[in-house]
Amino acid sequence: MPSPPHLILRIAACLSASCLVAACSSAESRAQDALAAYQVASAANDVAGARKALRQLVRAKEDVPDYWIELGKLEASVGSYGDASYAFTRAYELDRSNPDLLSNLTELALRTGDLSSAEEHAKELDVISPGSSWAKVAHASQAIHDGQYDEGLAISNQLLANTPLDPVATVIKGRALIGLNRTAEAESLLIKQIQSQPTDIGSAKLLVRVLVRKNDWKTAAAAAVRIAQNLPSDQQNALFLVEAAFRSGDVKLGRSASAGILKPAQDPQLIDQVLDLWSDYWPSPQRLQDARTYANSAAGLKQKLVYAAFLSRQGSPADAVRLASEVATLPVTAGNAEANAVLGDALWRLGKLGDGKSRLDAVIAYDPGNASALRSRAEFELKTRNTAAAIADAQKLVTVLPDSADDRLLLARCFMAAGNKSWADRTLWAAFQDIQADDKIYAALLNTRNGNADATVELTEEFQRQRDNKLSRGLL
Repeated sequence: MPSPPHLILRIAACLSASCLVAACSSAESRAQDALAAYQVASAANDVAGARKALRQLVRAKEDVPDYWIELGKLEASVGSYGDASYAFTRAYELDRSNPDLLSNLTELALRTGDLSSAEEHAKELDVISPGSSWAKVAHASQAIHDGQYDEGLAISNQLLANTPLDPVATVIKGRALIGLNRTAEAESLLIKQIQSQPTDIGSAKLLVRVLVRKNDWKTAAAAAVRIAQNLPSDQQNALFLVEAAFRSGDVKLGRSASAGILKPAQDPQLIDQVLDLWSDYWPSPQRLQDARTYANSAAGLKQKLVYAAFLSRQGSPADAVRLASEVATLPVTAGNAEANAVLGDALWRLGKLGDGKSRLDAVIAYDPGNASALRSRAEFELKTRNTAAAIADAQKLVTVLPDSADDRLLLARCFMAAGNKSWADRTLWAAFQDIQADDKIYAALLNTRNGNADATVELTEEFQRQRDNKLSRGLL
């Protein structure tokens, strides 16, 4: 929990003083009750209960900065950065002379990527708390963002001179070294830091991105395992571990990492992300058997349908029919539209072209924005060489899922099948700009530059710039 006993006592003291002055009005009474609930939740390590109690506390007494500070710390500790920022801002409005509050606001802005707010708070810190480390971190982050890597490196060295193993300063220095094309130095710095500070997640994550940059997937997977041990709730790292394991050829680790995500009641979107990684990086037929196993143990229909769609696309549409047919009844309704889309896809892949097409038509007639049905019908139309219809459906699909690289690539394939290379190229270029640092889009676009050395170099340099920007995203 975020508050040690002396801070809880300080909050209690504030409330006691309030009661003496106001004769324990109803507001003070509600605040006392909220504090008692917070103390009980803190003792039990009940984060949800503590959060609820602190929110009740600030509603009862909105004019006490200490309450808002404690709420801000708790919100930040559970990753609710927007709520944390609001709480710290409310506290700062009540006490503008508190340098710790400004430091909290600066740190939060940096962690959420809001560099302009971080720099604004840092300038205020320079006035009321000269030499503040978080002000220096903000200035260094802004310098790196602006491409002034030497300045960022100089500031990070100042910070490390005072605290040699400081995790934030180490990440800043690593980013500056990467910007200066001194990647080997950055890698060495981060490895030494992690050896000395095994729980330094920020340095481990930056090291992972450096390793990805050099396509060292085996070492990156090992680093991701370490991050998972220290931060098992990090879903992005869990997904990365699946990718890195399969890309490095470590199927055993990839299956184990997948199992850690594919729980029976898992969010269907997260399941879909894992299965996309299987599609891209695990060609073994074993993935079909694993998908059947997970589908059979799935907690609900939404989860089962994700597996069914995967099985249909990857060569086992009969399994998709088995999983979806009981629910995929007609007429199409809100409750069965997705099941009908999955069934329609499976039917045409089984050779029942008319049945599959009519089922997809029915879904789209009911829900014109159903992505599964639009995707399947576009692929069906490509197969049957109805390229004009395929283009129309793929264009609708891209408006529904503008951030899907696979669906952008589908649209480009539709244009190519229609003999319209110029529009295929435009589609790929737009995707390259909109969905940055995506390997598949880059590879497809690079293929269109064959024979044009200058265009290839220009494209590769732009991709590297995108990848480097992505490398630093989400890190201080």
